[in-house]
Amino acid sequence: MIYDFQTTIFEMQSPTVFGPKHIAGSIAIGIMIAVLLVVLLVILRKQNHPKALKIMTLVLLGLELTKYSHALITGGSFPLHYIPMQLCSFSLYLMPITSFGKGKIRDFFLPTTFAVGLLAGLIVLVYPATVLGGLYGWFPLLDNLIPIISFLYHGLMILFSLYLLFAKVYQPNIKDFGKVYISLMGFAALAIITNAIFGTDMMFLNTGAGSPFQFVLLQYGRFVYYLLMLVLAAFLLFIPFAPTTFASLFRTITKPKVQKQEN
Repeated sequence: MIYDFQTTIFEMQSPTVFGPKHIAGSIAIGIMIAVLLVVLLVILRKQNHPKALKIMTLVLLGLELTKYSHALITGGSFPLHYIPMQLCSFSLYLMPITSFGKGKIRDFFLPTTFAVGLLAGLIVLVYPATVLGGLYGWFPLLDNLIPIISFLYHGLMILFSLYLLFAKVYQPNIKDFGKVYISLMGFAALAIITNAIFGTDMMFLNTGAGSPFQFVLLQYGRFVYYLLMLVLAAFLLFIPFAPTTFASLFRTITKPKVQKQEN
């Protein structure tokens, strides 16, 4: 009797960021990414890389359609917050362009696909404030369908970006930073328009609910909040390019010394 009471109380608690549900989910997705990345890179040869990218893209689209279908079946309507205008939603557009597109358009958006997929996916797995669902644990699985889809979705974004990197489909170059930043500002503009029409909070650019920086919006106003988002976006978008940038800088600094020693 005491056990049943304690279990009921345990199951009624809400999941929290850095709580057991978050940590277990992120670890599971991390293992999935590592295993699939190794399997794909070892089994598939270079000529099969485009096929792998297309399969991952179709799986991502399938996960999103499953989420929509679940909402329509269980709720009878399409929730406004499901409108694909969140930062993570842009992989729905970028990954197909990268996987199925060709030419200058693909080349332009390839760096953004890599950077946004890696960055946005990692942010959600590190701070999944809006995707943990209402149940404290992962069981029963059926009642956690949407959180499971969300974790798989963001894990797939990371897998796609890492595959681009390790399969040498794309090599990060700081010269592409401008393309990525401009693209993100375009996405932000679309999100702001969507928020104005539907009263949503796409990319945390309306109410900032779920964002750790909401206090800036509440205390200092929208203008300061937007400025912070611009600076924060520039800082975060640099992260995917940081390793290659610093490595290139290091080679530039040490190369003259090596040549001088050889002479």
